[in-house]
Amino acid sequence: MASASSSSRIRRRPAKAQALEAQGAGQDLLMSLPPEMLDNILRRLPFDKLVRTCCLNPAWHQRWESIPNLDVWFSVGSNAVPDARVLWRCAAPVRSFTARVRMPHFYLAARWLQALAHKRVEKLILKFDNPWFSRSAGILGPALFACRELTHLELFGYCHLPRAPHGFGGFPNLVTLLLSHVAFPFSGGAAQLEHLISSAVDLTELSLNDVKTSHFDDGAPAQRCAIRAPKLRVLKLIMFFDNGCRLSEEFPLLEEAIISIDDLFWTPDYINTFRRIRNVKRLLIETDSIQINENPLQGISWKFQNLKVGHLSANFGKLPSIMSIFSLMRSAPHIEELHIEVEITKRDDENDQDFANGEIDDPDDAIDEDIIKAEISDDLFANLKHISLDGIKCLPNDIWFMKFVLSKTRLLESFIVTFGYRQISKSYLDACTELAMCPKASPQAKLMVRLRDEPDSI
Repeated sequence: MASASSSSRIRRRPAKAQALEAQGAGQDLLMSLPPEMLDNILRRLPFDKLVRTCCLNPAWHQRWESIPNLDVWFSVGSNAVPDARVLWRCAAPVRSFTARVRMPHFYLAARWLQALAHKRVEKLILKFDNPWFSRSAGILGPALFACRELTHLELFGYCHLPRAPHGFGGFPNLVTLLLSHVAFPFSGGAAQLEHLISSAVDLTELSLNDVKTSHFDDGAPAQRCAIRAPKLRVLKLIMFFDNGCRLSEEFPLLEEAIISIDDLFWTPDYINTFRRIRNVKRLLIETDSIQINENPLQGISWKFQNLKVGHLSANFGKLPSIMSIFSLMRSAPHIEELHIEVEITKRDDENDQDFANGEIDDPDDAIDEDIIKAEISDDLFANLKHISLDGIKCLPNDIWFMKFVLSKTRLLESFIVTFGYRQISKSYLDACTELAMCPKASPQAKLMVRLRDEPDSI
């Protein structure tokens, strides 16, 4: 028996040794690949895992440092805090750097930028993780302005840009600039933002979302920032207050625009904004239509000749909001898709099930159909092929509007309605029946009705 056990151990040892040799041979085989091929494989790893390859064996100790054109990013859910000293070890150039900056590590961003400027980074994405109750802001160091090779810059979260050094020439290679909740908290901030945009002669995508261009505590009016970017194809301009940003020229190549500038209502600048983007192909207009008492688009006197897709927010309880839909249709003779987001008031949301069951009064004001029909020509919907409405209630104004549109759209192919309820109710079923029985101008129109968060349709 002892002899048999000893023989078994003897047999197991070579098998284990062979497995270890095979593992080592596999690593050697990987290292034996052409350097360009191995670089291409390693570039696909998140940076935190890439650095850990140094632990494989002595041959891998510094292998990751020699990979040029790295895309530095981190594993999903990773809490790793990138060390600037590790970035200095990367071979130049570093193609991109993407990181989420969490409190209390905001100070690290300035250190990263020092290393990335020397590595000639081309794409930079920083997302500052600010809790809603915190007033802490990430502060970017002056090394940002040394990143002269940047083609793509995205900054998200509450962060402050420093004053640019004297003689700063901008980022001449910049193609994409996305700023969200970013502040220029110094005198001349608007001029710096204007220079940042105008100096990027090949800029094709610009997003300014809640950008502060100065201190607002002193009560002084916002300084003007004239936006000039003749090659722009995508524009997102969102103001929760007047930050002085204005479109100062037309954008002949513009394909898509998202505009939300309620603070400019009832000023010439509001309509002038849309005049500058008259060549756009896809347009999304966000308004707090619950608050408006006048049609915000009634001043449009030109045609959006290239516009094919329109997105609007609307409140069917207010005539001015409904008329804004028709104003857009009247100025866009070739529009084929219309998407409407129906704004839901706080009262709607709190009494969602009561509205669905018809147990409380309709909060909408009655709309005079004769007034609307008098403003509408028969060819207003001539080219519409696809319509979607999201957040609809089973209220008289909502139902009337849907039936009215169905009766006018002769080329309609699809009509998608998402009701703002989470469960089936009698009012919902009655509305579905009424829409299904409604006469349609287009015999090929497909009607799809569904509940919020539910894929089912009828």
